[in-house]
Amino acid sequence: MSGPVFVGIDVGSSATKCVVIDDRFSVLGSHVVASGFDYAESAESALSRALAESGASRNDIASCVSTGYGRQHVDIADRNVTEISCHARGVREWSPEVRNIIDIGGQDTKVIRLNERGQMADYRMNAKCAAGTGTFLESIAARLGVPLKEIDALAMTSTCGTVVNSYCTVFAGTEVIERIKGGQPREDISMGIFRSIASRVFEMMPAHDGVCGVTGGVVAHCRAMVRALEEALDTMVYLPPQPQHAGAFGAALLALEFSKTEGSQPSHVARG
Repeated sequence: MSGPVFVGIDVGSSATKCVVIDDRFSVLGSHVVASGFDYAESAESALSRALAESGASRNDIASCVSTGYGRQHVDIADRNVTEISCHARGVREWSPEVRNIIDIGGQDTKVIRLNERGQMADYRMNAKCAAGTGTFLESIAARLGVPLKEIDALAMTSTCGTVVNSYCTVFAGTEVIERIKGGQPREDISMGIFRSIASRVFEMMPAHDGVCGVTGGVVAHCRAMVRALEEALDTMVYLPPQPQHAGAFGAALLALEFSKTEGSQPSHVARG
């Protein structure tokens, strides 16, 4: 390929995402890897694979922005930006009508409120308890004796309105055991877990008007999570084209915008 590219790298606690775009805002390549123990290594791995998909090289990178839990570990980044700003920028590019963004990640859940200009007006974060996150789902899947990747398909077959009432991971696990002992089907318990997460998200939201968009690995892989959120909010929610890459996409967009503002030239040739 020819021309500069702009990179966003989102180093989350569970997964690291990278998006490569051109100067017309088009996504050329993207990739996601497990964050693991070494955030710098996972960032490098995601970058290398996204560049390979885009047909670009490190010498083509005009600007790079990192975001997420481990954003300080991305050596190639020109600057670090919070994941809240990056998610807001990414979703706003996909759908300017969105006013509320729900991001359900591996370790935390965020709710971001945008004003009519697409700027952040408020946000809430659930970071002190695993309940309502991907980790929460993993623990419940273990209790049900099914792989995490199967819990979504199982939940989608449920025709019952079950809700697991406990928000705490420990108490929810105990409740699930009691429901299993009581003979409740796995599919109904599974859907009840997604409804439990949706109920917690609903209580976190600063406002309930306007279009709601959802991002993160959980909604990217679990249709049941989207279904539960739509039930809780009593409205359709917007699922972006690449919900797990929303933060990395927003970071890439900001890299492009910073580059235009500062008139920067490719700055990573020497670091290749």
